[in-house]
Amino acid sequence: MNGTMAKLGCVICQLCRREDGHHLCLLHQLVAINLWMMRLLQLHYFLIRSALFQNSLLCRFIYKKKYIASNGCVVNGRSIHSEDVELEKELATINKPSIKTIETEYGDIYDCVDVNKQPAFDHPLLKDHKAKTRPSLALEKILRASRKDASLLETNPTKLGLEEGCPAGSVPLRRVTKEDLRRAKSSFKRLSSFEPSNPGQGYDFAGIVTTPPANVLFKGIAARMSVYQPPVSSQQSSTALIQLQTQTETKVGSIQVGWTIDPELYGDSRARLFTKWSEEHDGTVDGCYNTLCSGFVVTNPNIPIDTAFNDVSIAQRSQVFQWMMVTLDPLSQDWWMSMQDDNIRIGYWPRELFSFSGFSVGGYNATWGGLVHTGADVSPAMGSGIFEDGNYNSTCNMVKVQVNIGNTFVSPYDNPVQVLQSRCFKASKQNTHPDYRFQFGGPGGLPNACVA
Repeated sequence: MNGTMAKLGCVICQLCRREDGHHLCLLHQLVAINLWMMRLLQLHYFLIRSALFQNSLLCRFIYKKKYIASNGCVVNGRSIHSEDVELEKELATINKPSIKTIETEYGDIYDCVDVNKQPAFDHPLLKDHKAKTRPSLALEKILRASRKDASLLETNPTKLGLEEGCPAGSVPLRRVTKEDLRRAKSSFKRLSSFEPSNPGQGYDFAGIVTTPPANVLFKGIAARMSVYQPPVSSQQSSTALIQLQTQTETKVGSIQVGWTIDPELYGDSRARLFTKWSEEHDGTVDGCYNTLCSGFVVTNPNIPIDTAFNDVSIAQRSQVFQWMMVTLDPLSQDWWMSMQDDNIRIGYWPRELFSFSGFSVGGYNATWGGLVHTGADVSPAMGSGIFEDGNYNSTCNMVKVQVNIGNTFVSPYDNPVQVLQSRCFKASKQNTHPDYRFQFGGPGGLPNACVA
């Protein structure tokens, strides 16, 4: 076809040739241009077919009116283009306009955002929720009572938070990238919530669990935990946590707080503060880590919810601790998180988030301990990486383990406490009432080389 058109053009142009040998025929020029356009279209068509065949990112619009359209290459049944669009929308929701920007020594960028405009209130269940700067007086009374014997324990609290906090009326939120969201979604999907006795494939837990007496719900959970920074690979994580949960056959509500080393979640291998909440019902799962979705309301201007710990424990040399507490406000039924011996308030989970599971009135399972994600056959270390029963200077531990029953924090001494261990990790408890404490951890390794 191309040859025929070229010959036709040349024959016609013989009629239009001037004596000086120059072509005057515009038709010949149009034919030549058309030939190049056809070749270009053929080349584009070939590239598109190759891209679609290889399922690569070359799929895109290539020509204005004659094109083969694609919404993006499909991977595992999902369009990469549509996934990017979805992530961009989430970023626009999470990264709010800032009053001030703070960069830490670890390279984290925190935006100081108006406390009333933070992403928490983008949650559909929180459209009518008004931000609270502090809990009710009833909860303040509970927190004050829990501090009475804090001075009886010898502790070395770790430094935490920003050297220069946010201005009044604003709170620090870590600036999130598209890659941060991808990592967080992957991590959350692995384990939105977990059952300590059966934590899930690739996970190991060691610690203690308890349930309340009949017809009673836990209104809070607390512990002072030693903070370590065990080495992990890019596909592993090592965590120390406290968890409160309520669960039925079809509904689960839970809150976790603690420290973790999770490169997939944070992009580095530092020990960091973390929170996680989940609400599962009728096959749907809501929730996330920290402030990577709407829900958790930050109230503290100096301590980001995902901040890195400046100091960590060194086995057999120095121990640093962090007090963590989650408490149900008896009036508002919001769950408040507080830290350090003077119970500095970090923020809260509004009761509306747990309206389906019933977790807004209390929890039925309380858990303290260590959780590791393997990622392969070899487990990372848990805690200090050492387990020496009775040696609190070298083994990761939690002291002043408490639950809130009847609006009073008490030791679980009178409640049934179960010690759970796994293939490479151990735990032991010590009932020194009223200071309930326990140890947990281990070096990890191959499953056939370490059996607890």
